[in-house]
Amino acid sequence: MKPHHLLLSTLLILACSNRNTPQAVCEDFIYNYYQRADQTAALQLSHGLAAEKLTDEIARVSEVRTPGQQMDEMPKIEYELTGKEEDSAHVLFNYKLSIEIRGATTHTRKVVIQTEEIDGHWKVVNFDEY
Repeated sequence: MKPHHLLLSTLLILACSNRNTPQAVCEDFIYNYYQRADQTAALQLSHGLAAEKLTDEIARVSEVRTPGQQMDEMPKIEYELTGKEEDSAHVLFNYKLSIEIRGATTHTRKVVIQTEEIDGHWKVVNFDEY
């Protein structure tokens, strides 16, 4: 198989995979919010308190950048799932983020993300870091 056919096949499989699971929504949220610093994209995955936090943050940063505008230099961020708690209506995830800035300084943050199924779609309903 030619390389471009392999790439196309891989992209098609990924596009058809089910991203409507609690963990997939969390990972998509981490990718958009932390790795890309794109609050607008993260907002699409959010509801309730999480959406309120993001809307407030978008308003605060709008003075220095337009919604969806990417930052020039992004830190390297890796994340690791460290815990998960489930009940009948929510799934809570604990992640450890390692943030490397300019190849020198590494910071670690712990992130808690709560998901809930709303109208058949999993959404991030709250998130916090410490």
